[in-house]
Amino acid sequence: MTDSASPVTNRPPVVGWTTFGHTGATRLLSKSYETGRLAHAYLITGPDKVGKRTLALDIACMVNSEPVVDMFGTADNIDLSTSHQAERIRRGIHSDVRVIDIDTESERDSNTPEGQREPTRTRIRINHIHDLIRDASTTPFEGLMKVFIIDGAQLMSPDAAGALLKTLEEPQESAMLVLLANTLEALPETIVSRCQRIELRPVDPEVIKTELVERFEADEATARSLSRLARGCPGWAIDALNDSTIVDGHNQAVLRFAEIVTGNVEERFRYARQTGGQFWRDRNAVLAEMQHWLEWWRDVAMMRHKLDEQVINIEWADLLGEIAGQLKNTQISAAVTSIQDATAALEANAVPQLTLAVLMLDLPWADPAKVPSLTFDDDTE
Repeated sequence: MTDSASPVTNRPPVVGWTTFGHTGATRLLSKSYETGRLAHAYLITGPDKVGKRTLALDIACMVNSEPVVDMFGTADNIDLSTSHQAERIRRGIHSDVRVIDIDTESERDSNTPEGQREPTRTRIRINHIHDLIRDASTTPFEGLMKVFIIDGAQLMSPDAAGALLKTLEEPQESAMLVLLANTLEALPETIVSRCQRIELRPVDPEVIKTELVERFEADEATARSLSRLARGCPGWAIDALNDSTIVDGHNQAVLRFAEIVTGNVEERFRYARQTGGQFWRDRNAVLAEMQHWLEWWRDVAMMRHKLDEQVINIEWADLLGEIAGQLKNTQISAAVTSIQDATAALEANAVPQLTLAVLMLDLPWADPAKVPSLTFDDDTE
């Protein structure tokens, strides 16, 4: 599975990775590059915002950057933080590196009148793969290798996956594929087996905190809070550092879930209608909402067992504790199972409003009168 276009060995080591918290992955890739044993296709898996796309871009930077030699004709390393090629790749203007996701326009899309285009895109389509195959057959223009990053590979349509499989079976010498997906199970085994797999796991909060302070100049208190809320996903923490509305939205979700669990059937069905209607407009946002539900119930479970130090949303410990005190362990466990089942159904394109309505009926109910943290004093008369 090595890249036949890279037979040279004993290259200088690679430094200046943008990726952090995944030293095993960067060490493996650097060593493979140094010895000329890079794969022609990689599959990077892990949770959203854990660093998959950042690592994929780092790979593209690595294979397109050349060592800078000194006056004696030697080079100590390949520095991805100063490479001109890497700078263009990270800005998204490099002609030999392309990122494909569900929002990417294919050539056929650009030639279709706007009124005839699909109103909502939920799949990576065969047109994307046809464009990839055509582009991969040409030689690199400004770099050393063409790199195609498929972000959300689990969202490929069956015919797109079939077309990609042929490309994986007959790789181009000057092209590399990097697939990004949440899990291995989300992809056909025929594709998985033809890629070198790299699994990214949640990053230690202390590592995230340190990077936020040292690399992104966050203050200590902010870095500590964001590293905890990030749940091991550096990308979320970085985004939240640059956009305060992300944390605001997170806090609103904590309150929203508490209001639903303490609300009546009508309020729950209203939530199902609104969220179900959103699914076809923004599938990823609804799936992210389901993930937030799971994290919320995890915190409730921690409070139920008096494990306050394990709570992610520690600012809401009183609210979560008041709800946890009313529920049994079996109810919390059943709620988690129901959300997991609903998520799987949504990913399989079940009817979203019906799926969410069933979920709302399955969730346990807590007495709002016993949740004083949901009551806010109104200072105005």
